[in-house]
Amino acid sequence: MANNKHKRKVNEQRQQQVLSAIDRIAGRNELAFLTTQKVSKESKISDGVLFRHFSSKEAMLSSWVELRTMQLYNLMAAMPAGKKGLLYFLRDLLQNQALLTFVCCQPMDVAYLRLSLETSRQELWQVLYAHIELLADKPDTVSVESLTDHLFQCIYRAWNPNNPHREKQKEKLMTQLPWDKQNMGEVALPAKDVLQRLALNESGFVFDPVSGLSFTANPVALFVLRFLQHNDDIDTLFKEIEAKFDVNRNEAERDLTDFFAQLRKLIV
Repeated sequence: MANNKHKRKVNEQRQQQVLSAIDRIAGRNELAFLTTQKVSKESKISDGVLFRHFSSKEAMLSSWVELRTMQLYNLMAAMPAGKKGLLYFLRDLLQNQALLTFVCCQPMDVAYLRLSLETSRQELWQVLYAHIELLADKPDTVSVESLTDHLFQCIYRAWNPNNPHREKQKEKLMTQLPWDKQNMGEVALPAKDVLQRLALNESGFVFDPVSGLSFTANPVALFVLRFLQHNDDIDTLFKEIEAKFDVNRNEAERDLTDFFAQLRKLIV
């Protein structure tokens, strides 16, 4: 009896070691290149012992997705109404590094698990949209869809391991919504990996090889897409738009917010 208890405890510890190892790998944006060897090295569990608990890489990832999805749904379900409720949710999400990584990291290369991950993220987007829609003090000049995109991108920036300002942005997002005090300078940029996969040509034809969709971009939109494929400095982008296309900062912010909202419908 005591021996069985000890075995169960050891099994649970091993499984937790593996899931925590996947968290760390995902936190470095290396989930798409996950191998059992990487998990073994990260978790400090030998391959032989690893396969006693998980039959394959897919089984490890499936357990990870299932656990983090359940945690995310519980957190969404507990979100109180109103602005304070949204800030409480953001605080809890941003302080939970494993869950934040689940929401923001690069997806894995296993198709059905990638779909499960994207479904969870889409449901989070829908919950945030519904919550923001009911806020009384949201900006009147910006659509709820754009505000939700904006918030989602700010969450990503607060997590992004390549962002040197992420801790500062994380602290700010736990106490203030991005659009508070008319702070619309942080336009909701599409994810970098999404932008980088787009095929662009000089005539403005844009093709997304993942969704198979295409559209035609005007010269400003084409310039923006090319810029963001290599650079995510939004202030520099606005300065270059102002200089090249003779528009002011306010016009550029409004137009880019609308453009990215439309872009989101075409590329996911």
